[in-house]
Amino acid sequence: MIAAVLEEIKKPLVIEELIVPNLDYGQILVEIKFSGICGRQVQEIFGYKGNDNYLPHLLGHEGGGIVKKIGPGVSKCKNGDHVILHWRKSKGIESKFPKYQSKNNIKRIIGGGLVTTFSNFSVVSENRLTVIPKSLPLEVAALLGCSLSTALGLVNNEAKLKIGQSVVIIGAGSVGLNLIQACKMVSSYPIISVDIKNEKLKFAKKFGSSHFIDLSIENFSEKIKKILGSEGPDVIIDTVGNNKLINEAYSICGAMGKLILVGQPKHNEDIFFTNASKNFKGVQVFDSLGGKTDPDQDFYKYARLIESNNFNPQKIITDFFMINDINKAIKLLSENKIIGKALLKF
Repeated sequence: MIAAVLEEIKKPLVIEELIVPNLDYGQILVEIKFSGICGRQVQEIFGYKGNDNYLPHLLGHEGGGIVKKIGPGVSKCKNGDHVILHWRKSKGIESKFPKYQSKNNIKRIIGGGLVTTFSNFSVVSENRLTVIPKSLPLEVAALLGCSLSTALGLVNNEAKLKIGQSVVIIGAGSVGLNLIQACKMVSSYPIISVDIKNEKLKFAKKFGSSHFIDLSIENFSEKIKKILGSEGPDVIIDTVGNNKLINEAYSICGAMGKLILVGQPKHNEDIFFTNASKNFKGVQVFDSLGGKTDPDQDFYKYARLIESNNFNPQKIITDFFMINDINKAIKLLSENKIIGKALLKF
């Protein structure tokens, strides 16, 4: 198998040929066809989460693939099934973490998690995998593994948006674009997209945003007030993790509103609410739990929605990369130069 290995934080991933281990109890060998490149992995690579005590190891937590072999105790799938690989826990066995060997040096051990997707094959825990209809494209399966299911679940389970409620989405990346579509489906208005890249805001318009704030030239709070007046937004969703913007978002949130955090600041950064003494208006602030998505229940609903053509997540995919180009993809993503969603294609 060919994999991208994180050897050191703040260093490029190393493309390496590994030996597929024998399957342990509850493990499944999946041939990866598509993997998402998530901002969380970029943060991990650049050390946003602090020291990494498990190096070297594999990465990736959203993918679409085909089951090639099942280990002892597995009952959830069979060979040939098409599956979503996801980080949210589902039914099934939680296996041990797999350990891979370098083909060039069998004494060298490469760690793996319950799910990893930056490789053409992966050993996955049964409870990090969900079978899907073969009619659902595997690139869509990769989206459902994280960014798409997070967005749909957040709107439905966490924000609990009602018809006509206003929403501000900070960050027009892949999660932000999926959030726009989800908000549009529940008739939110206005849907305000916020980003520092005008190209991303133009792209966001295609998905249903009604208003836009370009942070490179506009003041966030002032523009929100021009759009909504003094009442403030019902819901603000931050997908970026900028602590200053989070503070500002809290200060303008409407009465009984919600500020939901998807993006994560760096491990050594704190969030301060400097205007807290002026608020006292019932604002809720909480971090998203992946939209509280239940893979065993929600993925089938989302698949039906997509197959009925009521929702088209594929149009957010703008870039495909091969495994040998993964460091280029990560660099572009870290520099905010990917307009939509980037996928690895195997």
